[in-house]
Amino acid sequence: MFATSWYERNMKLDDIEKAMLDGKHGKAAAWAIEFQKDVGTFFDAEDFVPIRLVHVSTDRETMGDSGIAFIEELGNLRPSERYPRAYATADFRGFDKENFSFLLPGRNLEVEGTQAVEALGKLGVVTNHAYVNDHSVTAPGFGEACGYSGTPSVIYMNSIVGARCNFEAGPSSLAAFFTGRVPRYGFHLDSKRFATHGFKLDFSPANIVDWGVVGALIGRELNSYWCVPALELTGPLPSVLELNHMALAMASYGSIAMFHVVNVTPEAPNWETAAGGKKLDVKTINSNHVKTFYQEWGGIGEDLDVVALSTPQLTVTEIIEVAALLEGKRVHDRTTLLIYAPKEIKQACARIGLTQMIEKAGARMVHGHDFFATFAKEIRLAHKWDRLMTHSVKMVNICEGYGYRPTPASIQRCIQSAVEGKVIG
Repeated sequence: MFATSWYERNMKLDDIEKAMLDGKHGKAAAWAIEFQKDVGTFFDAEDFVPIRLVHVSTDRETMGDSGIAFIEELGNLRPSERYPRAYATADFRGFDKENFSFLLPGRNLEVEGTQAVEALGKLGVVTNHAYVNDHSVTAPGFGEACGYSGTPSVIYMNSIVGARCNFEAGPSSLAAFFTGRVPRYGFHLDSKRFATHGFKLDFSPANIVDWGVVGALIGRELNSYWCVPALELTGPLPSVLELNHMALAMASYGSIAMFHVVNVTPEAPNWETAAGGKKLDVKTINSNHVKTFYQEWGGIGEDLDVVALSTPQLTVTEIIEVAALLEGKRVHDRTTLLIYAPKEIKQACARIGLTQMIEKAGARMVHGHDFFATFAKEIRLAHKWDRLMTHSVKMVNICEGYGYRPTPASIQRCIQSAVEGKVIG
């Protein structure tokens, strides 16, 4: 009662929101607006902001049986009781039946995945096989408020697109689907989007993994959702893929939801604009910092159990690179090489012969949820895997928590190591 009275006294509700709260727009909207008001109360939101687009994160391990049951309960309501007020996509990458049967024998992940697809589809959520930062689903415009749940999508939207979003946990994004709005706090506010900390690179990252390391170093340094780093570069401007790897690592290591790159990202044409007129102390990141990060993980010379190229999943150009590196070679018997791609990308690669080239070399082309998001600990125990290599600095962070000993490395070094059956330097 205390939270409700506080909310009604301090947060502005328009007539539609009041009607939702009173149940006049159906049971789903009543649940949703009640849930969102609790979120708004906690974060001192003054009111709601209308949205058009919602992203629902749907990895099966996170949802669990209780999450599926809740979505099915909403789906069993009459259509008039669960009317959607936003366009929602779900990053439902599903499960690759053949490869996931290998990864987790004895567990039918295809059936578990189908439950989520059917439950969300019944609500009207569009289930596809990619994130918005894979450029395969509708993206918001600059300055547009949206309700996204996946951390990769949120930091990408805030920073690279210039849209406005907070990390909306699964129930929050689902609630936004039924109300067409989110509480106006955090990165919906101008004042929260200015840089709070400054960094400068005095070297040029050599590849996407180096960019991931830069993101990890900044994330570790700040370690706060409310910190917004701004970065000045030396050398060539980064590609979108390089920025994406930096963003993923920054979010993973520091819960960062937004960053600026001066003269690159849309809200940072210069330092003054990025920082809202404030003067920031600037910390330099040099190549020795990156080298030290790599040395922290070690593994050189050790037997290699698994290489997982995922998070983000690979683009066609990266898969072409993998196929070229594997041409005329064979993955070592003691090593499993997993190449993850969105289902549509995998199908396109099969049409032009890339999938066949990669599988001929003994690797596995996998579509579906990312390696770390599909019961990675259970997979490790099932196969007795220990040493992992990946080009994803984000996955290094997460998989260490699942008991792996991960080594970050470029795609080229990962493939060479898979062929040798050990971590090469």
